[in-house]
Formats: sequence, C-alpha cells, structure tokens
Amino acid sequence: MMYPVRGLGLAAALVLASTVAVVPKARAASTSSTAAYVYIQIQGPTGAVYGFSASSAGKLAAIPGAPWKPAGQIVGSTPTKFFSLGQTLIHSYGIASDGAITSQLSQMPIFDYTGSICGGGTSGQDGAVLDHTGKYIYVMLDDGFNDNESCGAYQSYIINSDGSFSFDGETQITGPESAESGGVSGFGLPSILGNETFAYALYQAGAPPENEYYLGFQRESNGTLDYEPNMTVTVPADPNNYYVPLAFDASPVGNTFAVQLYPGWSAPAQLGVFTANSEGNLSSTNTSSNMPTSPFTIITGTTFSPSGNMFVIYSNDGTGSGLGIQIYNSNGAAPLTPLKTLLSGTPIDQVSWDGSNHLYAISKADNELYVFTVTPTSVTQDAAWSIGSPYSMIVVSE
Repeated sequence: MMYPVRGLGLAAALVLASTVAVVPKARAASTSSTAAYVYIQIQGPTGAVYGFSASSAGKLAAIPGAPWKPAGQIVGSTPTKFFSLGQTLIHSYGIASDGAITSQLSQMPIFDYTGSICGGGTSGQDGAVLDHTGKYIYVMLDDGFNDNESCGAYQSYIINSDGSFSFDGETQITGPESAESGGVSGFGLPSILGNETFAYALYQAGAPPENEYYLGFQRESNGTLDYEPNMTVTVPADPNNYYVPLAFDASPVGNTFAVQLYPGWSAPAQLGVFTANSEGNLSSTNTSSNMPTSPFTIITGTTFSPSGNMFVIYSNDGTGSGLGIQIYNSNGAAPLTPLKTLLSGTPIDQVSWDGSNHLYAISKADNELYVFTVTPTSVTQDAAWSIGSPYSMIVVSE
C-alpha cells in the first residue's frame, strides 16, 4: 500500500514514487532478525522519507508503505517515535512494529516560548538534536546577524510517553561584541557527552580564530541545557603555529570529545581527543606528533560508534584532496589510530551507526546507501542500495 504524500496530492505522490529509484544492488534473502531501521530523507529538508530494515547481517529490505512525508527536516528517532523540525513546529510521529512511520502524535510551536527572539533570522538557521536517552529534544534557534547583533538560543523539550512535548527551559547567547561586525554567524548544534553531564558547540562569526568561540553547556537534572561561559578548552601546542578547534564531537560513552584541530586555520586538520573534567573544562594529553592528520582537505562530518570504540570522519567536498570515509580506533583519552579507508573517491554526505557494528553511509552524488560491518579489527561491505537524491539519514537500533 502507498501512503499519500501529504501536501502534494495523489498525482504528485505518484510522480515522486515513480521518479525516485529505490533499487537494491546486492540483496540477500532475509537471514536474521532486524538490527535497525534506516530512514532516508530525499531531495532536501522537506523531502519525502524512505525506510529500510537492516538485518543483523547488514542486509537491507524496504519497509512497506514508503514514502512518508513528515513535516520538515528529520531530526531523530527512538524505536517507537519519530521526530522532525518544521519552520515553526517540532513534530512527533508513531513507528509501527515493522518500522513504518505512522500518523502524527503531537506537535509543539517553538516560537511560543522563551528564546523565540533568536529564531528565523534572514541569515540564520534553526536545527534540533535528540539526546542519547531519547527523552529530550534540543532546538537551536539562530537568527544570524540582524541589526549588527547575533543571537542564539537552545531550547529544551521533554518528550512524554505519548509523544507530546513539554517545554523545559532555554539558554540564550548573544554574540560577543568583537564578532558583531564579522558578517557571518553560526551557532552549532550541541554535542552531548556520553554521561549526559556536559555539551559543547561552536559559535563562529567572521574569520577565526579571533571570531570563534566555544560554547559549553551544563546539563541539569531536569534535562535542560544551561550555557556556562566559564568552561574552557585547553588546546595542545602546535610547534609551528596555533591550532583552531572546530567541530566538537562527544563520545556516546565516558567523558571524551574528538575535536578537529586546524594548524594556523589551514587544512588538513589533525584529530585530537579531549577529556572533560568535573567542571566541564576540556583538555588533551595528545600532542602534535601523535595526533592523526585527516586525509581529507575538508571534513564534512564525524561520528563515534555507539560503544565509543571507533570514530569516523567523511568528506563530500571534491575541491581539495580526499573523498570517502576514514575509520579510526578510539582509545579513550589516547590518540586515535587509523583503521581503514572506505569508498575512496566517493563523495559521502552522512554516516551513522547502529548498535550491531553496522556503519551506514549515503552519497548524494552517487545516489547510494552503503552498509558496512565494522569492528576494531575488520571491515566488510554488506550491501549497497540505489536511492535518488539522499539528503539526510536517521538510524535507530532495535
């Protein structure tokens, strides 16, 4: 059965379903139980969503009923609820036992609460992230530079058992005066530490390092993120220049972050591992001589495996050197060690893990979804699936 695409009409839904190819390249018969569900949004942040079940062997099968059309950009999912962010609302949807996205459970107007003054600016952007527990969703409102001022707010919402939301508070940040004439504003989404106590994000306005600022957050017992301006980042020494930290990525376990360090604001970056102390301050025992250097001129994104024992960087930018995926073994506070390069020469737009050692990757340029089984000692490719214009991906483990 095809569910109609809301807001497009049946004719448009039929056109969408017929023009977006979703074809398995290497598909085996079902051999084991479902390990995860994979959701791919196509053609941009308001596009339709396709779903796949992934077996414990990494094989894919299309979830019946797709495509679905949740409102706005997909944000995250638990095994029973699916979340998206529209222009003015956050939304929750049910998930059926076969992984299909069902009807809307609830929605919440984000501009009805404190922090709304920072949203929807002419040069700004908004975003949202789900915490590790699936019990809270954090909405970041960024107005860009309006009237020579920058404003960012981080709203916290409780996700109730029925899928409804409860506003839980917000923390608001005004761009430092030295950055107000920088002309470019960016408040990053928070990366939440595995022990759920602290989070870090980046604020950038103009050219770093003078106009780059680290945002540290304390996570309160009720789930609210509170901005703590006194949190610090102590960067390793660069014997030839200075390091510019960029893109904090928290491990889902323990108290470590992986940070991209650009020497003198030049690429490629080195990858350092930082540890958060009891006050949220970050420091590293890594040095310039033992931190690995990225094989990519531009790093599109990074992510840890759920167990925290592996770390991945990827690139979709072909203007410099390097495209594909680089996997590292993560060794606590010690430096990362390279394990394997995958899909070299292929632009990769996003990767994600499930809880069964599967790594998923989408390539918009190649219209592909790839699946790998990755352990600290081995990597094998399990499947590839053709899908037109993949934009964003969510993986939720069973």
